[in-house]
Parts: sequence; C-alpha cells; structure tokens
Amino acid sequence: MKPVIHELVEDEFTPREVPEFGLDEDDYARALDNLVQANVDVIPHTADGRVLLGYREDLPLRNMFWVFGGRMKVGETLADSAVRALRRELQLDADRSRLVLNHTYNVRWGARSVAPEEHGFQTMLTLMTYECTDDEARSLTPADRTHGWVRWHSRADLRQLEESGSGLLHPFLPVVLRNAHLL
Repeated sequence: MKPVIHELVEDEFTPREVPEFGLDEDDYARALDNLVQANVDVIPHTADGRVLLGYREDLPLRNMFWVFGGRMKVGETLADSAVRALRRELQLDADRSRLVLNHTYNVRWGARSVAPEEHGFQTMLTLMTYECTDDEARSLTPADRTHGWVRWHSRADLRQLEESGSGLLHPFLPVVLRNAHLL
C-alpha cells in the first residue's frame, strides 16, 4: 500500500510566486539560525535496484554522494517540491504518480552553504523514492551546481563503499538507503 500524504490547505491561503532562492544570504542565514527548514529529497532508482547518487559540490555533504532535492517553497506540496528538485538538479520531468513517500527524518547538519557555515542547520527531511524508466535512467545528468557529477550504483557497489569506510558516503546515507529498501 502506498503511504498517504495528508496536506491541508485552508481556504484563506493565497498562493504566491517565490523566487528560486527566496532570500538574500544574510536573511537566509538568520532563518537557518532560528527556524527548522522543510526539505524534500528523492532517491532515483531503477527496477533492478540501481540507485542514482550525485557527488555534491555544496554544503552540507560537500565531496560526498547524496540524493537529490532541497527545501520546500511556500505553497508547494511534497510532490511539487520533489518534481521541482528533480527538474532543477537532473533535468528530469518526473511523473508524480511514481513518487513514493518513504520516511521523514529530523536532521541536524553540522555545516551549511551560507556563513557562518559552522552553525549548521536543522531540517525536517521528507524522503521519497522515484523508479526511473530505462529512458529516464539513460538521460539523467547534473543540471545545476549542486552536484559535480552523478553515477548509478548497484547494491554491491554501495555495500563495498560502506564496508571500505569510504569518505564518499556520509554515515547517514546507508541508513536512508536501507530504510528505502535500496541497500
């Protein structure tokens, strides 16, 4: 059974356009110091169990593999955020019906992309999975500066990276992949 996402919209809510970033860096830094951010990340995978990971250029997780996503914008549903992130980061026009809610995590990252980087930030991270078609899987490539490159990993590849103690995998990534039944 596919998990259900309950999202309530009061009649008085007014949708509005939000710029891509939304805040200047100083305001964003103050927000990160004082608020918990809502993020949606997606794990693209294939029917045979391969997982697409990106080599991150940004904090947190710089110089490590991670999945794809980012913060929600005002007025978005979880699916809206997931589809927008996949388009922005991978040039993928995702089919909403193939997004599957996986887990929600309360994550406190030790670093962030805006000064002071060492303050870190906290996020309520909703993880989703997305099973790619063969055509989609062949076409995925980094589309923004978040990831330097992307690579498909088999379960055996991921286990080997984990067992070797590779610095390419944040210790949280195998947990996320196991919870999604992809490792």
